[in-house]
Amino acid sequence: MTTPNFQQLGELCQHGQIKGNCMFVGCPDGCGMTRNYYGDAEPAPTDPNWPRWKAQRLAAQGGPEAALIQILTQEQEEKSAKESLQRVYEVDELRKLRAREWARKEFAAQNAGDVAATLRAQLFDAADINDITVEYLASSLLVKNSLAWMYGDPGCYKSFIALDIAASVALGCGIQWAGAPTQQGSVLYIAAEGSAGMSKRKRAWETMTGQSLNGKFKILTMAVRITEEPFLNELIAICQEIRPVLIVIDTQSRVTPGLEENGSVMSTYVDAVTALRMATGACVLTLHHTTKGTDVLRGHGSLFGAADTVLYVSKSAGAETERFAKVSTKKQKDDRDDLFWNVRMSVQHFCEPPADQEHDATQCSSLVVRSANWSEVINAQASALERVLLVIRQMAPLQSITTAQAVELTGVPVSTTRNALSTLCDQGELEKSGSGKNTSYLRPAAKIAGHSADSASFRQPG
Repeated sequence: MTTPNFQQLGELCQHGQIKGNCMFVGCPDGCGMTRNYYGDAEPAPTDPNWPRWKAQRLAAQGGPEAALIQILTQEQEEKSAKESLQRVYEVDELRKLRAREWARKEFAAQNAGDVAATLRAQLFDAADINDITVEYLASSLLVKNSLAWMYGDPGCYKSFIALDIAASVALGCGIQWAGAPTQQGSVLYIAAEGSAGMSKRKRAWETMTGQSLNGKFKILTMAVRITEEPFLNELIAICQEIRPVLIVIDTQSRVTPGLEENGSVMSTYVDAVTALRMATGACVLTLHHTTKGTDVLRGHGSLFGAADTVLYVSKSAGAETERFAKVSTKKQKDDRDDLFWNVRMSVQHFCEPPADQEHDATQCSSLVVRSANWSEVINAQASALERVLLVIRQMAPLQSITTAQAVELTGVPVSTTRNALSTLCDQGELEKSGSGKNTSYLRPAAKIAGHSADSASFRQPG
């Protein structure tokens, strides 16, 4: 290799050697000292220093490109410096984040107290575990220090039923429609869907029972973003002042805006209500909806898995003044999960209309929950069947109808209409085709022999 005439751009090594091109090279005498020099010899194009060497060579030759090349070279060097500073900043920020995380964990550990003592306090001998019993707020319905969900289709009266349960707990007067005694304690009802409806429902309930909820029933009319730490911490602080035995969240979707209900992120909601339960010892009852077209709790499976109690509400029949619903137990961790209750929704007025002026009755009335026996439900269902049958009899042969169309034409609740259509299929009045959202019902060209609309009893809703 021919030794080029190198331009010295650095210090001499201890042997006075200037050796190298654009690469880091050591002294040939073996002192191990290395310097990076940019000389006349052109490095390989793959050498990372080749662009800088080329720029310096062109700049040294002068010409119209020289000034531009010098600017570009300077910008490249400044960019490299900024990138280096950015890396230092990122490392520094990472260290700060780690420090904050460590501090947070340390603070949490200090607040938790002595972990060993906490664990040992929850360690029981088999002889002592008998003293720990399930403590009900409402017999067979809700348990203290638990997580519960009540769900159903929109408009299935779950908010009215939840209010009735909560008010019965606040007064300790028992739940009349369930025949369930209640343990008295203060209640916090988070009305995330608004306050206007709550005002009417509360006043109607007080009129029905003749009892006041003042001082025993707190209502928070705000959609608290419970999965966000500042809101959760303040809510816990409020609860520690009120000391509720029951906290109702109406509804889950209103307090979790932006969260994907079907994703694992729903575990953050479970964590939030668990923190609320642990801080208060209360039953936290969340109102939620069904997956459309099913009787399944909407959202990620972690919700059902975390629940101690799951109650399902469905319409069973209804008319203008009398509506019926069914409350079923879908999960009860420490009790029977096959119980259900029929309830009747009645209009309750809570003010006297003025004698000398027009009065809008809808402004001083609301639905209230009362008990219902099977005969009332069956009569309402039979009436619903007749209304659906009347629509079917007006259809032309081979004409089809969907559940939604039948609901629109009859005004009968969806679940009742669905059961009525199934019954009419059993009777030969209709033939079912398709499944799921594509289900329709066809009126056959000729009615199946041996069947009569009066010969079959109407099936009960599931």
